[in-house]
Amino acid sequence: MSTLQDIAQSDDYGQFDLKEVYQAAQLLLQEFQKTRTQPAKLNDIISHLKKRLDGQTSYPLAILLETSQLGIQHQLQKDWNSPMKQRQLFLFESLHAQFRAKVPTTIWNQICLNYAEALIYVGRSLDGLDVLEDMIEAEKDPSYERKDAERGWGLLFYSTFLRDKDQKAEALHLSRDLLDKGAEKISNTNGRALYADRLKLAVKMLEEIGPIDMTGSYKPNFFEGHEREYRDWCAKHRLLLNDGNEIDPKGTMKIDTLNYRHKEANDQERGVFLETFMDSMVSEFTALRWNLYEAQEKKPSAERNEQLKTVYRQSFSLFTKTAQFVAHYYKLDMKDPRAGMQRIWFEEENMKNPLKPFIRDTKNGALKALFWLSKDIFGYELSQVQNVATIRSLQLRDQMERSFVQVITKHEEIAQDGELRKHQMTQIELERMAMSNLFKARNALSYLGFTIGLEKK
Repeated sequence: MSTLQDIAQSDDYGQFDLKEVYQAAQLLLQEFQKTRTQPAKLNDIISHLKKRLDGQTSYPLAILLETSQLGIQHQLQKDWNSPMKQRQLFLFESLHAQFRAKVPTTIWNQICLNYAEALIYVGRSLDGLDVLEDMIEAEKDPSYERKDAERGWGLLFYSTFLRDKDQKAEALHLSRDLLDKGAEKISNTNGRALYADRLKLAVKMLEEIGPIDMTGSYKPNFFEGHEREYRDWCAKHRLLLNDGNEIDPKGTMKIDTLNYRHKEANDQERGVFLETFMDSMVSEFTALRWNLYEAQEKKPSAERNEQLKTVYRQSFSLFTKTAQFVAHYYKLDMKDPRAGMQRIWFEEENMKNPLKPFIRDTKNGALKALFWLSKDIFGYELSQVQNVATIRSLQLRDQMERSFVQVITKHEEIAQDGELRKHQMTQIELERMAMSNLFKARNALSYLGFTIGLEKK
């Protein structure tokens, strides 16, 4: 009887059971992680699994193996923006966008868990915590067992962005509790050990903060009636520009606190410009947020659809303005002053050029998070292909700006002509994309605020 090592070294994987080949691939990944030298057969066995699972609901498992391989390869690179990291995130985004409601729950939860972990590590803790909420409860599912503990891990990373000592402590207290209690739900020994180590880090970070009077963290809310319902909705969907929204959506003060206050006494004119620029972006965001809330309360209609389209396409303007704020804040030399979030990072705003020093050499985790978020929205310059969902998102935005997009609700309304089909989207798709884009705009503004806070620190 062949061992997993025998199977891994075989020249004919087709003779073995699929489960055994998959386990052999995992064995090679463990060897790669331990020795830091890629096994000769790792590419072959992953390629075999991708071909063998093609067209099946378990196909994402082969792609997840590739993402693990890319993660280890990235660890061996000096560049934080390596081609391996870009492809890994591209694959995760593709899996998450294309296989929602199309694969068994256990596979979907594994996609969400692994994707969230990758997002958290590149600084996008806001996005990683949100992906965890997409997981579906399933009994005895090893991925779902880790949901609470992984949320604790995400909050630990999130706490590193917070400047307020009390707020940082609150995030770490919740992180510690989730890591502690969440680990108890994990049946796998290695999984429990992983989160036990992470728990030690949370405890250490709390000790470094020192004693905090948590009884003084009372957060009053003064809203009533319809305004309170609106604010509760904002907090539930994590659409507040408030650092406490991720920590305690129900208990946080349901107000927007993001602002910019200039502290360079010798440059007050620029300071006033940046302060009013930030206030303007916050006002634009809150206006779009209200429009989305108002639209979701209405019954389906042509007017409601146009309101949702407006929220969707105007959210893109906030990405451009966020990039412009970065350019002014860092006093970047811009050959193309109109460049947006897709191109601002590169010399002469050309994606074929190297990164500018302000992002290439930065130690600011929030600025890197903003960089990686821009890849999610506009695509990866080091990738030969782009996520289908990203292409469709940008295509729909362009059509809403320049042409027309028909919202359909029935199967018989689907156009037979492929070109005309590009101008159609379903009611559910419009609602989901409007919410998703506004959430990304909120995260862009939040990461921008954290970037400034870390620079001041």
